Amino acid sequence: MKQAAMYVRVSTSQQKEEETIESQKEALLIFAKTRGFEIPPKLIFEDNGFSGSSLARPALDKLRDYASEGIIDHVFVLSPDRLSRKYAYQALLLEEFKKSNVSLIFRNSPNQKTPEETLLVQMQGMFAEYERAQITERTRRGKKHKARNGVVSSLTKASYGYRYIKDPIGSQTYFEVNDKESSVIKVIFDLYTKERMSMGEIKAYLNKHKIFSPTGNETWSTSTISGMLRNTSYMGIAYYGKKETCEPTSQRLPSRQVRIKQRTTAKRAHRNRERGEWIGIPVPAIVDNDIFNLAQELLKKNIKLSKRNTKEGSLLQGLISCKECGYSLKHGVSGRKEKGYHYYSCREKTCKNPSIKVKDLDEAIWNALVSTLESPVLIRNEVSRRLSELRNEPQELRRKQIAKKIAGLELESNRLLDAYQASHIEIDDLKIRMEDVKKRMNNAKREAIEADAGLSKEQLLELTEAIECFSKHLKTNQQGLTLEEKRKIIRMLVKEIRVGKESVEIDHIIPIPENPESHEIARLCTARHYGL
Repeated sequence: MKQAAMYVRVSTSQQKEEETIESQKEALLIFAKTRGFEIPPKLIFEDNGFSGSSLARPALDKLRDYASEGIIDHVFVLSPDRLSRKYAYQALLLEEFKKSNVSLIFRNSPNQKTPEETLLVQMQGMFAEYERAQITERTRRGKKHKARNGVVSSLTKASYGYRYIKDPIGSQTYFEVNDKESSVIKVIFDLYTKERMSMGEIKAYLNKHKIFSPTGNETWSTSTISGMLRNTSYMGIAYYGKKETCEPTSQRLPSRQVRIKQRTTAKRAHRNRERGEWIGIPVPAIVDNDIFNLAQELLKKNIKLSKRNTKEGSLLQGLISCKECGYSLKHGVSGRKEKGYHYYSCREKTCKNPSIKVKDLDEAIWNALVSTLESPVLIRNEVSRRLSELRNEPQELRRKQIAKKIAGLELESNRLLDAYQASHIEIDDLKIRMEDVKKRMNNAKREAIEADAGLSKEQLLELTEAIECFSKHLKTNQQGLTLEEKRKIIRMLVKEIRVGKESVEIDHIIPIPENPESHEIARLCTARHYGL
């Protein structure tokens, strides 16, 4: 009897507990036997509690590796939605297994021997994706309804200090206080409110007394302690719907992964909802309301008085990065004077780019921008030149050319991989050629980012008019500007400042020509090597 593999999946831990995956395995074993195949235990690939909306699943990854290595020829699956509930992912996997000469045999679907059967499988994939969207929306609405009725099963999980109890007779669930963990919570609140210890001192106390953290670690973190002190569950109210998904946005310099390695940012992020949208669910209280409220007052007071929030900061914070390695520069203080010596230094410890004085660089950058703003004629001339470039080379045409270049490089990369898999080139040759393709790809993606960030004709004209009005105001009120006002001006004009060993590059939001102050900035970079 021929051997084959099997892939089974369930999405939730509840399905795992109810042994629905065992029913899949049993049905597939019987089905394979009728087809003349035997499935040994080592070729049964199980993904317990993994969503079909993602391809990052350990058993599926192992199955794909076996297929590419030629270890298996046939794979039995209950239905296409076990592979994925997204049609695009289904199509990708079907094509991948086909290229590896692996036959996918579905128990509840046709096996694509004819165009009609292939069409039917594709339609099933689209319906599975639609069904998943329906399930997601129904689950969300169901959880919200349960939360309004005070049912704790709408919450994701029980907080530290509680046990999640499900009634074996009915469907009612509730939180039960864990005596051992609740005693730790009471100690933390007492240390913070009565002993007035800082979070760092509480952390040291817990570590000293060998108390394990909520995750089972021997060491605690201050962020964990801070989160526990803010957790309203401990005063008897747990909230549903505190956060919602949103598009990731940032007012600071993009991360190094985005700026240097050309990786994309997270596809989604989370933000807090308005307090009025939270739905309160009663749970057993662990600390008294008075103690919890006192902890909140102390937290607010400590935020205002903390060293991190009371220090003055620097003019260029959030905009400055290292030209040598791409990491952002941090603002540090050294020396024994009353206020110390303030420096910008690279966050990467192994970077050889030396630090630079905050005062010198801030003044040089500010003076360079002010001198430019005091001469709006220079800006108008530069804008006229940029508008001429826009007329000669439309941005949309440039974007299309760059996109075509990126597509060509991706095709070249795929051909190299195909050539290696077909044993036409060796691994060493592949690495060298792929490195060259990667460099050209990074440069092309950087060009695409610059093209997307480019200002249109209307934006250039509007910004120029605003800068001219602002420069008139600046001449009469420059000395009276606060640090925060100067920061706003810098952020209006500058996208990024890159500090290198010998030079400083300023990436302006609007086109600004070079001025004599730029040489002063370059001199600072050279002078710091000699301790000037």
